[in-house]
Amino acid sequence: MPTNNYFKNFNSMPQQDLLNSLTTEVIQMNGIDVYYLIRTSVNEDTILNEDSSSKFKSVKQVEMYVNGTDGFTGAGDTVSKFGLDIQDELILTVNKHRFFEAVVMKTPREGDLIYFPLSKGLFEIKFVEDEKPFYTLGKNTVFEITCELFQYSDEIFDIPAIEQGAIFEKIERENAITTALTMGGVDEYTKNEIVYQGASLATATATAKVASQNNNILHVYRVSGAFIVGNPIIGDTSTHSINIISIDDQDIKTSKYSDNKEFETDGDAILDFTEIDPWSEGDI
Repeated sequence: MPTNNYFKNFNSMPQQDLLNSLTTEVIQMNGIDVYYLIRTSVNEDTILNEDSSSKFKSVKQVEMYVNGTDGFTGAGDTVSKFGLDIQDELILTVNKHRFFEAVVMKTPREGDLIYFPLSKGLFEIKFVEDEKPFYTLGKNTVFEITCELFQYSDEIFDIPAIEQGAIFEKIERENAITTALTMGGVDEYTKNEIVYQGASLATATATAKVASQNNNILHVYRVSGAFIVGNPIIGDTSTHSINIISIDDQDIKTSKYSDNKEFETDGDAILDFTEIDPWSEGDI
């Protein structure tokens, strides 16, 4: 026997529109404005289905509701053999129609980022649930987004200043792998300015961005090309031009757990690289 035609529980458009409007209103009243960062693939590996050099070039603001008030979910703070591991998880709910209006995308994507202003943290989308609650009045009106605390892995943030670009520029600068350049002077370069070697920035043989400076030690990131010791490095904003004395790519200032320099120093005292054949038992 078919269902009763006089009771439209799952195909009444006015009721569905009302539910959608109520959902939007509740999220706007009790939610929080977050920033949605769209990931752009630069050099995608179609075999492993990953991109080690992805970019974020656009940010959209949209309101979302935080599921739960007991703090972050997930494994939390754990101590592993690699040190303290923070595995905070965040679950957010967003209205489908409002997401499309604000972000101009049909659905959130795994791999995109969400900036959560309350904790000033970046979270990576791991899963998007689009059928919960399950077809209320015959229509799903929200996305439930499960996110984990973002672990920076050499991504590039090229966000315009008008879209809160300074926030994400700072995040990249404080987490990117840096190279230490010992300079022949102590003139201060401008933080985050582009420095280069060559006749001009357009024809530069090597470029980078300034992360920080400590006296004559200049820490740079986003290094492109190869800097040459003895040649000057020019600041695009400050216009300083100072020769490089030495380059150290093992002293990573932005990583508290970087042991590259220590391993290299200890290894020099253990391994004898003067032997031509280390398995010759002293014959060679």
